[in-house]
Amino acid sequence: MKTIAIIASCDTKLKELSYMKTFIENAGQKVLVIDVSIGLEQPTGYDIPREKLIEAAGYKWDDVKTRSKGELMELAIAGSKKLIPSLYSEGAFDAIISMGGVQNTSVAVSGMKELPIGVPKVMLSTVASGNRTFDSIVGTSDIVVIPSIADIAGVNTITKSVINSAASCIIGMVEHAGKPLNKSDHIIVGTTLMGITNDGICSAINHLESLGVETIGFHSTGVGGRAMEELVAKQTINAVMDLTIHEITSEYFGGGFSYSPYSRLSSLCQSGIPLLVSPGGLDFVDYPLNNMPKDIDKRKYIAHNSELAHIKILKHEAIDVAKITAERLNLSVSEVTLLIPTNGFRKNTRPGEPLYDKEVDDAIIDTLLKYIKNPNIKIKFVDCNLNEKEFGIAAANEMFDILKRSGKI
Repeated sequence: MKTIAIIASCDTKLKELSYMKTFIENAGQKVLVIDVSIGLEQPTGYDIPREKLIEAAGYKWDDVKTRSKGELMELAIAGSKKLIPSLYSEGAFDAIISMGGVQNTSVAVSGMKELPIGVPKVMLSTVASGNRTFDSIVGTSDIVVIPSIADIAGVNTITKSVINSAASCIIGMVEHAGKPLNKSDHIIVGTTLMGITNDGICSAINHLESLGVETIGFHSTGVGGRAMEELVAKQTINAVMDLTIHEITSEYFGGGFSYSPYSRLSSLCQSGIPLLVSPGGLDFVDYPLNNMPKDIDKRKYIAHNSELAHIKILKHEAIDVAKITAERLNLSVSEVTLLIPTNGFRKNTRPGEPLYDKEVDDAIIDTLLKYIKNPNIKIKFVDCNLNEKEFGIAAANEMFDILKRSGKI
């Protein structure tokens, strides 16, 4: 028998909470109810009171209860980030679920995102649909998000159905999975790729695994690189070949499909782990076809699919992006190898192909060579395109040599 925590506002969602609790208990699991209500009405039906939530944020409920809803929401979110992982580390629950609208979703997922990957997490939410992105709900975690269809306001034909589905999801997860990822006890290499670097990077993954090294790929579209770096910080991943650093370009542009404000590569270079870097995808930015840059007539671009365009950056932008990359590489506290392909940094950039622009590619290479000053950085060249099998094999062999030099294998 496992314990499933339910995060709920016990002052406004008691009926729905009671229904979900009964469903889970009838399936043979225990329930721990964590109250996150912020109204003045005295809640009931909880195991962990809201006082504990606010206390985790550094305050006493009686001292803050008359503050504005916005202020209380911020305290509840701060408390959730502390309380939920603390309860889990104490063994209070094995899995966690919540349901609600904006308020309950924001508070619940703030705590869920602090839990290790692998701990079952389900969010039944009214805001999991429509014209919204899921970064604020999921971040880099493995939260399962289920749209509630109807507002979670009463137990009725629709809410029964979606609550049953969400509860069944968390029950199945806790019964058949639910093993958290922890510090790795063997070498795991993280790498980055996209569709436009897939062939080269997958050949690197396959070759490295043929040498007996487990390798995990992350999609460099705004969250993948950040997720990989977080797993490095948690020591789940202990070596990296960061071969597609395209997110740096989107960061420079401040938008696009792969945009994230996260400072990619900086923490990796300061981590001291075995590290191989290549400028994969540094030469383009991706924008929706219905939201192209105003100067698109001056740029080379192709339609990546029916919604998205891949746009070659201009020479002055290439210099800026390469400077940023060099600055971050210069933060390296241990040996880092920069592996540069001489015939393009992605698919469609060979001579005669639609995104070929030697002036831009050379500007990236020349700027990297000019501004990299850290003696820890070893620069090597591969005479091919990054998306070719030959590059992947060269990258894998270089990564294997780095692991040997570092004493990891």
